[in-house]
Amino acid sequence: MNLSSLASMAPVKLCLVFAVSFLLSVQSASATTVRVITSLGDFSIELFDDVAPITVANFLNYVNSGRFNSTVIHRSVSNFIVQGGSFSFDASTGSIISVATDAAIQNEFSVSNTRGTVAMAKLGGDPNSATSGWFVNLADNSGNLDAQNGGFTAFGRVIGDGMTVVDSIAAQPTYTLAGLTDFPLINYVSGAVVTSNFVNIAIAVETEEEPAPAPNYFDEASGLLRVTVDAGTSGLASLAFSITATEPNVIVQLDLSSVVVLSETVDKIATFDAETGRLVLPELVVSGEVAFRNLSFILTDTEQLLFTLESFELI
Repeated sequence: MNLSSLASMAPVKLCLVFAVSFLLSVQSASATTVRVITSLGDFSIELFDDVAPITVANFLNYVNSGRFNSTVIHRSVSNFIVQGGSFSFDASTGSIISVATDAAIQNEFSVSNTRGTVAMAKLGGDPNSATSGWFVNLADNSGNLDAQNGGFTAFGRVIGDGMTVVDSIAAQPTYTLAGLTDFPLINYVSGAVVTSNFVNIAIAVETEEEPAPAPNYFDEASGLLRVTVDAGTSGLASLAFSITATEPNVIVQLDLSSVVVLSETVDKIATFDAETGRLVLPELVVSGEVAFRNLSFILTDTEQLLFTLESFELI
């Protein structure tokens, strides 16, 4: 058994993984970049600070206020767009709630809505109605979105290999949920939805000086425990856990869709013993500092992929 086969497996004991001219015309040496952290991987967006300053300032206001954190992708239309920024899921009530919005902004259409660009959503028939909603163009939508409602303001673009993550979001099946159609959900069959069924989102501004993350760290933006693990003969992988309980015991749940197979080991890598079901983290970084050492988790529910914290050393 190897880690690359986990996504297609039933619950098991080991479940630890755009033309050049256009780019040049919108690229800015001082462009702000934000990191979008999702349940299916992360990607970066370069913002068009000089081309759409009002829109960028509005977007960053939501980012810096934290209102995009814990939001969900609520619309996915094949070969068209994936959209977020408007809703979050309240696990305590099982309901979809709206993001608190500021006043609508002036439309700044200038850049065409080609694949990979990020634009603002707005109300039909009102060019100046954008608030918090944003979307990524999955295809060249310039023939459609550039020509209606004053043109949809593209204020950034997905960079690097980020569209791979966006395409994986677009590949999820969609449902009608809380009156919203084309709602993508992960590993959902029927019944009540839970947090792990959503494409959960958090967004933060990137800085050039930002160091590479530690192999094992608590991601405060997304609320996920991110771990790099050596599972012996089964291989190396990075993966994410959500915290499902803190009392009386700390319990974390593996997000199977987060598993990424790795080819090289790293210092301070976690280990997993398939025989004992024990996951050991030599160090855990919180807020950029080592906060705990020698955390030991035991796999206590093979169906739900739940791990219970057995012991740790506080720094």
